[in-house]
Amino acid sequence: MLKTASFMLLIDPLFYISSIITILFCSFRFFFAQKFFVSGIGTTDLRALFQSVPYVSIVTVPLLVFRLRPIIFDDSVPFSPIRKFSSVLLSSFFAFAVPLLFLISVPVCVSSFGDVDAGQVASGFFGVLLYGLCALSLVIFLFAAIDFSPSIPLLVSILILAAVDFIHLVPLYLQIGSFLTFILQKISFAWHFDSFGKGIVDSRNLIFYAFSSVMFILLSVFAECRRTGKKISPVTVSLFAVIFLFSSLAFDRIYFRSDFTKTKRFSVSETSKSLVAKLSSPLRLTYYRSKELKELYPQSSDVSEYLQDFAEISSNVTFSLEKPDVEKLSRMKIQGQQIQSNSETRMEFVTVYSAVVIQYLEKQTIIPFVLSTSTLEYDLAQRIQQLVTENYRKVLVVEGNGRDVAESYSYVVPHLASRGFMPEIAHADDSLVEKINELSEKDELLVLGSSALTYEQANALREAFDRNVPAFVATSPYNVPVETEWQITKNKNDALLPILNSRGFAFGRNLVEDLSCFPVSMQSGEGSTAEYVTVNYPLWLSILPQEAAKQGMTVFWASPILLYGNTKPLITTTKYAWLQNETESEQLPFLTDPFSIPKSASASDAENGQYVVAATDGKITVLSDQYSTLSLMTGFISNDVAVDFRNYDFMCSQLLRLRGDGEIADLMEKTRVSNTLYKITDSEEFMDERFRTIALNFVVLPSFFVAAFVIIFVKRRRRIEK
Repeated sequence: MLKTASFMLLIDPLFYISSIITILFCSFRFFFAQKFFVSGIGTTDLRALFQSVPYVSIVTVPLLVFRLRPIIFDDSVPFSPIRKFSSVLLSSFFAFAVPLLFLISVPVCVSSFGDVDAGQVASGFFGVLLYGLCALSLVIFLFAAIDFSPSIPLLVSILILAAVDFIHLVPLYLQIGSFLTFILQKISFAWHFDSFGKGIVDSRNLIFYAFSSVMFILLSVFAECRRTGKKISPVTVSLFAVIFLFSSLAFDRIYFRSDFTKTKRFSVSETSKSLVAKLSSPLRLTYYRSKELKELYPQSSDVSEYLQDFAEISSNVTFSLEKPDVEKLSRMKIQGQQIQSNSETRMEFVTVYSAVVIQYLEKQTIIPFVLSTSTLEYDLAQRIQQLVTENYRKVLVVEGNGRDVAESYSYVVPHLASRGFMPEIAHADDSLVEKINELSEKDELLVLGSSALTYEQANALREAFDRNVPAFVATSPYNVPVETEWQITKNKNDALLPILNSRGFAFGRNLVEDLSCFPVSMQSGEGSTAEYVTVNYPLWLSILPQEAAKQGMTVFWASPILLYGNTKPLITTTKYAWLQNETESEQLPFLTDPFSIPKSASASDAENGQYVVAATDGKITVLSDQYSTLSLMTGFISNDVAVDFRNYDFMCSQLLRLRGDGEIADLMEKTRVSNTLYKITDSEEFMDERFRTIALNFVVLPSFFVAAFVIIFVKRRRRIEK
C-alpha cells in the first residue's frame, strides 16, 4: 500500500510542482523578502526560512493529498482503515520531506557569508517535519470526511490549513479576551512551531504535533466508517476523547525544553546556577505582566517561561506570575509603557506592565520593563549579585576631551545604568583630581578623550592606575570637530598619552583605513545638481565579529595601537587594512574627504596589514577612538528601526571584565551572537558568492526536479510503448 501510494506521487506532476514551489518560495522569502544580500540588513538567522514552510504548505500539502484521493476512497483495499490512512500519511510525508531536504542548501550557502547555528538548523528542520506530519494528517481527514467532490475538499483544506496556521494572530487585531487567546494559540499549528525555529525543542509542542497527527488519522478512520456504514461504539469515541483531553492537560504541565543553540541562548547558564547556589536565604521572583501584553506580544510568554526555568534551578528561588496592580506598582516606582492596539474600528494606545521584581531578605531590585529574553539572564544575574554581595559598580565618567557627557555622550550614562553600573559624571574642573583620588580598586574609571586634561588631572589618573583602579580609556592623538567638519587636527600637549605609552599603549602617528568600512550617505554637489550618494568611508572601520566584540562594532578615525610589555590586543582590523601617514601640514595632516579619499591600499600606495585599535593589560583597556560612543556618531550608524549599541556593549563588557566579572560579561554577550555577513569583505567576492547562491537555489535545484520528472516520464512512456 505504501509503495503504491509513493509510486502515484512519484509519477504525478503535482509532486514536482509542489517541490519546486516549496524551494523557490522559501528561498525567495529568505534571500530577497528579508533582504539577505543588502549590507547591514542581511542576517544569518534562519527563522525566516523555517517560518516560510507553513506559508507554502497551505497550498502544497493539499496538492500532495489530492493525488492520493483515489486510495482514500478505495473500499476494495484488503487492509484495515488505520493501515490504509497510515500508508497515505507516510507516502505524502515522504513527498513533503524531499524538497525540505534540498533546502539544506540555504544554511550551507549562508555559512559562506556568516556564522550559522547548527543547533538551530537541526531544531528548525525537525520542527518543520513535525509540522508537515500534523498538517498532512489534518488534510487527509478533510478529504476523507468530504466525499462528494474532488475539488471541494481541496479548497476547504487550503482554507482550513490557512486558518489553523495563523489563527493565533487574531488577538493582534481583535480584542477577544485572554481565554479565547489561549485557545487560539493552542490550536494554531504555526504557534507551536515558533520555538523550533529559534532552536528550542519543547516537549509540549512535540506532543501537540504527535497527538494531533494521531487524532486526525483516527478521525479519518471514523469518517470512513460513517461513509461505509460500519458502526463505532459511542463508548470508544468518548473514551478516546477523554484520553486525548487528559493526556494533553498532563503533558502541558509536565514538560521539558531543550536548547540546541550553540551558546544556549534560551537556557540558564552555569554562571547563574553557581550564583544562585550562594544564596543563603530565599529569593523571590515576581513577574507583573498585563494580559493585553501577552495578546499583543506573544514573545512575552518566553519571559515567564524563562523565569520559571530560572526558579527551578534551586529550591531557594520561587517564581510567581501576577496581574499588575497599578497602585502597588506605582508605589514601587514602576511605570507602564504605552503600546499600540488596533481593532476593526479604531487604533488606540494601551498602557501595559511587564516588570520583574527581585526580592532577597529585606532588599529588592526591579527590572522595570522586559519584552524578550535577549538580556534577561544578564539583568537577573547582575542584580542578584549586587543583592547578595552589596558590591555596587561605581564608575567615574571623566570628560577628558572637554565635551559635556550629558550632551555629547547622552547615551553613555543611561546605558551604563541599564547594565547595572552606578555612573557619576566628573567634569574636567578643579574637583576632578579630588574625585579621582577617592577611587579604590572596587571602583572604575571611564575616560572619554584626553586632550582637555591638565598635567595634574593626568597625573591623578596615573596614580589611580598605579592603585589598580580598573579603567576604560577611549582616546587618540587627534581631534575631529564632528559637528561641523571632519578635518582632523593634532592634539597639543596631551598629558595622558605619555602615561599610556609608559604602560604599553603607544599610538602610531597615522590613521587606520580598511576595506571593511562603513558606507556613508552624503550630499554630493550643490543646488539643482545636489544628490545623496553612498560611499564607503575607509576611516570608519567596520570591525568584524571577534572574541572581544562578538557582534562587531564601528570605530571612527582610529590610530593604530603599538603594544609592548604585558598589553594584549583586543580589537583588530581585517588583514586588508592600511595606514594613512600623517603629513607635515598643521592644517590638514590627513585626507578625510569621503569622496576623494582612496578606497583601497593600492589606490593609497600603501601596503595591506592588520592593526590593533583596542588593547588591554588586565586593568586598563584602551580604545583608539574617543567618538565610538558619541551620540552624533551613534546616530550615523543606526537605522530607523533600532539604535546601534554595539560600541556601548563593548565598553560595558570591558568594564565588567576589568573588575573581574568576566562571567557576568559573558551573560550580556550570550544572546548577542553575530548574525552579520562578516566573512566576505571584498565586494567582488561577495557578488560572486551571491551569484553562486542564487544560481544554486533558484536554478539548479528546481532544474533537478524538472529533469527528474522528464526522465521518469520518458521511461514510463517507453515502457508503455513496449
